[in-house]
Amino acid sequence: MRARFVIPAAVAVASLIVLTGPGRAWAGDPDGEYNWGGATANGGQLTVQAGGTYWTPPAGSSWAKQTESDSSPGKPDPNQPYDCTYQVLGSSGTQLLGAGGPTPGQWVIPTCAGPGTINPMPPIWVTNAQPVAGAGQVDPVVVADQTIQQLPLGSATIKMAPPAGSEQLVGVATWLWIEPDAWQTLTATASAGTVTTTATATPTKVVWNMGDGSTVTCDGPGTPYDPNDPTATTDCSYTWTQAGSYQVTATIYWSVSWTAVGAPGGGNLGLKPGPPSQMAVRVTESQAINTPISGGN
Repeated sequence: MRARFVIPAAVAVASLIVLTGPGRAWAGDPDGEYNWGGATANGGQLTVQAGGTYWTPPAGSSWAKQTESDSSPGKPDPNQPYDCTYQVLGSSGTQLLGAGGPTPGQWVIPTCAGPGTINPMPPIWVTNAQPVAGAGQVDPVVVADQTIQQLPLGSATIKMAPPAGSEQLVGVATWLWIEPDAWQTLTATASAGTVTTTATATPTKVVWNMGDGSTVTCDGPGTPYDPNDPTATTDCSYTWTQAGSYQVTATIYWSVSWTAVGAPGGGNLGLKPGPPSQMAVRVTESQAINTPISGGN
């Protein structure tokens, strides 16, 4: 099945004024495009996905068959949509249109695929649909997951001393750090229905893969090298023991937590890695020759 499409409530209500009319027929009616656009759910359920409420047609019903792809050979029938989902308008649709059949019932807008489909389609009146327990409440964990995906976890800009791009020396410590601009707390917010969640990501460490099988973990961005400060020190460095060409990778790890408003929820989600950064490094050896001093013993 294709991904469900959420129709914003404001768009759905505006569409009703144009699409509804006498008979309320719609092209996806499985009994023919000129039949009435009504349905009886017979125990069908309402479901909630990320703030959008949907009607799930009963298994085996003609409405459920429309959620299946058109597998017939040849050219698809332009009057027969497929892969339909059914979004429930709720009380706002009933207030605007009135009841469309026996009550209790709800207006549902189909959204379908197919070459002859024009979405959103005219609504249908669904009776006897039973809501899933808690269907009116958006799961804050679902909203939080969307929020976390919006966090712009940044990559590190690799810095070294000796400078990146220059040859490093065997036996000589190479300073490692990232640009300080990447070391800042990030937040993102998402809402669905009455639930709003906020995710916060705080950088905690940088893991350096030095390309020779060794890793270095630095609890911070590292200290930029200052050639004007000969007494400066760093707690983020590495010393290669063999010459060669290496691919150095730096990855920032973020501590992610979230809170919710409008529903209980929140907590710490642990560490999540950001996108890695890579740099090719050449390591060489500096040879020295001891020669006796003239006149020495």
